[in-house]
Amino acid sequence: MLTEELAEFTAEEYEHRLANLRNEMEAAGLDAVLINTDTNHRYFTGHWTHRWMHKFTSMFAILPMNKDPVLVVPPLETGMCELDCWVEDIRTYPPPIRVQAGVALLTDTIRELGLENGRIGAEHGGVLWNRMPHDDFTQLESNLPGATFTDAASILWKTRARKSPAELEYIRKAVKITDAAYRTLFDTVKPGLTEREVHSLLSVEHMKQGMDAPGSITLATYIPGLKRRCDISLRRHTDRVLTEGELITHDAGGVYRGYWSDFTRMFALGRATQAHKDAYKVTYECLQAAIAATKPGVPITDLVNISIDIHKKAGYTEYAEKVSGIGHAMGLDIIEPPFIELADETILEEGMVLTVEPSLYTDDAYFMLEEDVVVTETGCEVLSDPIGAELLVV
Repeated sequence: MLTEELAEFTAEEYEHRLANLRNEMEAAGLDAVLINTDTNHRYFTGHWTHRWMHKFTSMFAILPMNKDPVLVVPPLETGMCELDCWVEDIRTYPPPIRVQAGVALLTDTIRELGLENGRIGAEHGGVLWNRMPHDDFTQLESNLPGATFTDAASILWKTRARKSPAELEYIRKAVKITDAAYRTLFDTVKPGLTEREVHSLLSVEHMKQGMDAPGSITLATYIPGLKRRCDISLRRHTDRVLTEGELITHDAGGVYRGYWSDFTRMFALGRATQAHKDAYKVTYECLQAAIAATKPGVPITDLVNISIDIHKKAGYTEYAEKVSGIGHAMGLDIIEPPFIELADETILEEGMVLTVEPSLYTDDAYFMLEEDVVVTETGCEVLSDPIGAELLVV
């Protein structure tokens, strides 16, 4: 049962999520959905644990169409499930937990639920990984020869796409923490610091402000007099010392109560060239135009085409012809469908949270600006502190 201290949402919120999923299950002709990945597990059950980092630990949620959901977890997780999970039927599989973990109990549970000949959706694709070892899943199929396992990724993502007001509160908090971390960075960063020190500063600031964990902290750099392929895309930090005249594209974010922030800022150290200032303005124009077009009923591809048109008008035709996307959705995962891409057929709906991130490659630098945006009833709201129209020089 849920406890006030640990519950992230009310039982009613989880019941609403399951009801939405069941509507999608009915349309897809599914009798149940089998969950065994961390964010879907957390979304539908309320339970979360550090043990998702342990590749040998298996946890399952069975979400039937017409019966109550069931959890199948290892012994070490039973106690926490009783406190942070709204699901009442919690079953514990015995050791060993590293070989065929929980497969026998999962098989028995599926049979008990009358699903041994059912059509069961699983997390087989669509930006989802089936977290069961291949041999374990093969054994499950062998144990249930009458059952049909099929991909449920599309209906899981569709259920999660529109964020509830309660989810949005967590996302807002995550975004504000990253805003504060960036402000500290701009007040502190200077030539002589290393990339690792900048990474550490952002990580610590996120944690000091209350994040569960920092993440997605990467950078791209223009270094005067030096041209490297690794510097024209976001990359991990190194021990390199920052120098005056650099142009830095910095991506940062973190997790608050499971929900992500993720947005990019650019700045120059000491001075900036006019060419870089001009390229920044083009990227800024792409960002603002895409955001202005974000509202319910708009095909997500419109945002991409708007950015492409601006690149072409600014003389970056060769680059524009290579653009296929300018962002993605965000929630319990830092990158979620729908994608702001030419190949995506999504029509925007109220409650979707997007990271709009047009970019631009020039001869010597990589430009990207990004805001976290929620689609509202009549348009959209920028959640992050809006970026400036001029390239920041610190």
